[in-house]
Amino acid sequence: MRFSASLFAGLLALACSPHAFAQPLSLPDALRAGEAQAPRLAAQGHAVNAATFQVSRATELPDPRLKLGLENLPVSGNNAFRYDQDFMTQRTIGLSQEFPNAAKRAARGERATRQLGLEQANLAAQRTTAHREIAAAWLDLYFAESARLTLVRLADQYRQQSDLAASGIARGRLSAADAFAQRMALEQANDRILEQERAVTKARIALATWIGTDANRPLAAPPDITRLEHPTEHLVDRLAEHPTLRLYAEREALAQAEVLLARSTRERDWSLEVGYSQRRPTFDNMISVVVAIDLPIAKERRQDRDVASKLAEVEQARAMREDARRMHEAEVRTLLADWHTAGRRIERFDTVLAPLARERAEAALAAYRGGRGELGAVLEAERARTETDLAKLQVQQERGRAWAALNFLYPLDEHPMDHPMAGRS
Repeated sequence: MRFSASLFAGLLALACSPHAFAQPLSLPDALRAGEAQAPRLAAQGHAVNAATFQVSRATELPDPRLKLGLENLPVSGNNAFRYDQDFMTQRTIGLSQEFPNAAKRAARGERATRQLGLEQANLAAQRTTAHREIAAAWLDLYFAESARLTLVRLADQYRQQSDLAASGIARGRLSAADAFAQRMALEQANDRILEQERAVTKARIALATWIGTDANRPLAAPPDITRLEHPTEHLVDRLAEHPTLRLYAEREALAQAEVLLARSTRERDWSLEVGYSQRRPTFDNMISVVVAIDLPIAKERRQDRDVASKLAEVEQARAMREDARRMHEAEVRTLLADWHTAGRRIERFDTVLAPLARERAEAALAAYRGGRGELGAVLEAERARTETDLAKLQVQQERGRAWAALNFLYPLDEHPMDHPMAGRS
């Protein structure tokens, strides 16, 4: 009856859990949620929109100016501040329009286009980074939960052995010290479960920073981290397609557009002003036309120095791009080494270490039950087996992080939730 009541209470608690019937969260689901909810992607999307509006505007003429004036107004004498008495006073209205030279307008258009390209490259880089971070956070949570389940299994093993310890004490096979050792092992396992639950909570919080409340859903089957979407040799050969390197390339192109704009200042700008002056009834009304032309004199001390400054910025952008390329190449090669090494270590765990730990635990338990072994040897063997399982999970997590960084190194050709590698188990 007690068992039935406990079972009923457990089922009732499970049914009342807010996530009991929640749809499992797969990695494609997490990528979709990150695309929709990440504030930094939304912010960069607005930056792209802002730059888009400036492209067509950049080559247009400046707005004309309306001029209203009162010329030759007396400020002393009997007609002070009277605009309709002195014959020299005239009221004027006019329009003026500036005409930047054609090279400057074209350079402004090129700069706006390059600025748009820079913002688009930044959005692609941030989206790819988001994919990598979300995948890594999802895998961290998955392996943290797997480690917790491993520790729960250890505690269950110790709990089952408590019955053996009790019967052993009753038959005089075990001392009170052995019973305390068994109890201590169980409590230490429970303490490690609590610590691992903290790790699970932290991993879930990290995932929630990207996908919000969807991080509270149970996780679905993991992707296949033993296979990469791109051939390993292509990961280094395609570095030019790396979103961050594309970002540096766009910065260099923007700097080159700034050079063109600086060179355009060597050419003359001009402006046109047309005015109408009212002088009646004393004198006739008049119009005036004024053309103003810039005179870029001493170019070697002014405009040429501006051009030289922008050329230096181009070289700076080029050097930064090369530095980033070398850093990313080293990063990719390091990640590949981590991924391959982790794969070999996991194979050793599966073929050598895990079977040895299992056989040791089975042998220790069989010897204890046959009266030929000690309880301490059983506890130690179970602990060593669990440590082996946890070590394998740690290596799998390391491989998962390397997989996430490599698999999402370049922009996905399809939408993330439709990507074949995202949900493969």
